[in-house]
Amino acid sequence: MYADMREEGDLKLANKQLIIFIIGICGGIVIANLVKSELLSGTELLEENALLQVRFAVIDSSSLFLCLLGKRLGEAILLILLSTTFLGLVAVWIYAFRYGFSLGLLLTTLFAEHGLKGMFLLIVGLFPQVLIYVPAWVLLLALAERTCRRLYYMNGNEGISGLKRTGIHLSAQAGLFLFMLAVGCWLEAYVNPYLLRMVVKIF
Repeated sequence: MYADMREEGDLKLANKQLIIFIIGICGGIVIANLVKSELLSGTELLEENALLQVRFAVIDSSSLFLCLLGKRLGEAILLILLSTTFLGLVAVWIYAFRYGFSLGLLLTTLFAEHGLKGMFLLIVGLFPQVLIYVPAWVLLLALAERTCRRLYYMNGNEGISGLKRTGIHLSAQAGLFLFMLAVGCWLEAYVNPYLLRMVVKIF
């Protein structure tokens, strides 16, 4: 019974965050089209010099990994901290909207400037770490929203044993997220640069 209710709640949280993410994408597309000239002015994405820099860049993968891990972990910790306050739900929605907005903005800008060529390079630039990042951040957003709801909307309704069980469950999810985040950062630092360099050669 409890497991069924929890699964139903998780599904509702995921649907709500997906809707906010899609709204963010639409917002990014609209804004990108409104200020297209400003976004494209001076851009050097996919220009010859930029491609040459990517093709011949010397990459310190270990330093890049630590840099990425620190940045991604900082964002995650901030969200988790906010989830323990009454602003937790708002923070989750802002994060979901921001991810969608950034994606919509980037997609529109690259397509307007470079067409399908820009889309292809964007996909390569996100691969393979996106296969880990997407489920990891979905898990984090659900974890943050669930934490806030447990602290401020359901406190006292589950009893001591229920709260203890919830704490253990949330801790396990947090550990899984940290593992997935580390794997995603490793792929972005050690695999993606060389994959991107190989693809750039055909442009």
